Amino acid sequence: MPVPFQLLMPSYNQAHFIREAVESVLKQEDPDWELWILDNSSDETPQVMEAFTDPRIHFIHEPRRMDPGTCLNLMLDKAKGRGRDFSYIHTDNRLLPCFVGDHRLALAQHPLSLAACDYWEMDEQGRRTKVRRRPEPFPLGRLFSVDSIGVPFAATLELAERLGGFSSDDLADDVLFVLRADAIGPRVHLHKPQMEYRVHGGSRFLSGGHLRVHRAIHKSVLKAYAERPAGVADPFAGGFERARAFTDRAARMAQTHLALGTDPEPGVWIEGTGPASFWLAWAFGDAGAPVAGFIGQEFESLLGVPVQPAAPEGARLVRPRLRGAAGLEQAVRWLLQGLPPLDHALKRLPGDVMAGLLVPFQLQEPGATRVKIRGEGPLAAYLAYAAEYLGALQVAGFAGPSPWPQLPSFSTEDVTTWDLDRPA
Repeated sequence: MPVPFQLLMPSYNQAHFIREAVESVLKQEDPDWELWILDNSSDETPQVMEAFTDPRIHFIHEPRRMDPGTCLNLMLDKAKGRGRDFSYIHTDNRLLPCFVGDHRLALAQHPLSLAACDYWEMDEQGRRTKVRRRPEPFPLGRLFSVDSIGVPFAATLELAERLGGFSSDDLADDVLFVLRADAIGPRVHLHKPQMEYRVHGGSRFLSGGHLRVHRAIHKSVLKAYAERPAGVADPFAGGFERARAFTDRAARMAQTHLALGTDPEPGVWIEGTGPASFWLAWAFGDAGAPVAGFIGQEFESLLGVPVQPAAPEGARLVRPRLRGAAGLEQAVRWLLQGLPPLDHALKRLPGDVMAGLLVPFQLQEPGATRVKIRGEGPLAAYLAYAAEYLGALQVAGFAGPSPWPQLPSFSTEDVTTWDLDRPA
């Protein structure tokens, strides 16, 4: 006889979404489930939940604000002995009717398994926008990056007990759980979409901006990588070589972009602080025309260059994407050089390359807050960008010729040195 599948839902001030989430649970084709909701809301969530009388729903209102990891651990404790499997679900998402049944079958293969599914993205109004397909197999390097696996996933309660539950200290608590689980049991991929994931500015993760999200995931990656048991495959094996190949390619793309898009005059302001903006700024500096600043909200400065919400009056503003005829000509030139015709390589981090370059250096001296880099060319400049963007570190400069004009070359020994000539 099937035992109840345990659905765990931390809840905080999403009374406008939680009704849809609970109704999607009630529509499950597999009726053997229990829903646990631990609610810290100060809004009307308790009043909304009064309409649900199904005995499989356990609603607990605790006014004291707790982090999701603590809530999940309390619910795991209540679910102990009541089932074999569980899933961590959000109050603003909707499960498809197949969710419980398909995940139960997927997890039956191994007592320490974790199952991750494809899913629909939807907008704030609940309209589907696109399907998110997880790659198969999911690359280990990508797993240990900002492109990792988080909700939606399901796992066995035995796996959760083996891991000691969820972290109460990490914003990316779901990602850290998956990363830690990867060394213990198998991952199963459900190719059919199993839920609808709502993307909206009020979500816990996105409300603080993409930089906060990326740094939170990176913090969990760093922790999980350091804890990996001996004998487990290294997700960053060969990462240094991949990073060098990527930065060489990205530098050529940025130089071509600059040659087509604008004259390399010093003192321009670059729109944005993301990877494409960094590479364009690097191309200006490499051409002997250092930029004056970046336009953005999430930094005060980046690699010694000021960041402001708007450019000064009269300043020249350059955008990191070419459009129209110039963009088409750029695509053709990239193709002739054996480069990708689109600028995704510039816009994305990409997470596995950046993490594979950054994490081993960070583990050398985990307490460091200021670093200098010994190395030349685009790889050294990219490591500096990774250190400030993902690692939340301050790059004091370069030990040797500086590939980034706004940061100095210096020889002082009182700053942690990351040496690209001897990669970690």
